Amino acid sequence: MRERKSVWVFLVAVCFAVTSAPVWAASSGSSKVGYFEMQTVVQQSQWGKRSNDDFKKEQETAKAEVDRKLQAFKTAKEEFDKKRSVMDEKAKEKKIQELAALQGETEKFVYESNQKMNKRATELRGPLIDKVMEIVRKLARDEKYDFVFEREQAGLVFVDEKADLSKRVIEELDKTSPRK
Repeated sequence: MRERKSVWVFLVAVCFAVTSAPVWAASSGSSKVGYFEMQTVVQQSQWGKRSNDDFKKEQETAKAEVDRKLQAFKTAKEEFDKKRSVMDEKAKEKKIQELAALQGETEKFVYESNQKMNKRATELRGPLIDKVMEIVRKLARDEKYDFVFEREQAGLVFVDEKADLSKRVIEELDKTSPRK
């Protein structure tokens, strides 16, 4: 019984020490802390701007294709609605089935187009984000930062702007970003 209590006390002490170590280090005044904003880096860097422009162009093309499919369905439905009153039941039933099939194809096309654009966004931004993280790690190592946070992910409400590394990350990224 006493052994269990000793083990329990030891585990609690270890957990406390491990979770408190960063707080002690940060409060000692010797820690160097920085942060960056990924969204700012992506929006303001040359690579990020090119990536966003490329994505917008592809998105516009995909949207035009989706709009054509939707318009074709709408036109077919309007045509059916105009002729419905003069059609016999067999022709109506056939046209309703054709419209249902066209609607299903259109919905599938829209879904697949959205999936394709989501995948494309990831393909375009993936290498950019990887490079940003590489630059942040290098800055942290070279300048001996103890902690570097991504502002949104860390949920930082207030941080002194002197600790913002975003502009420096953008500068480094612009030096290394692939050219078109």
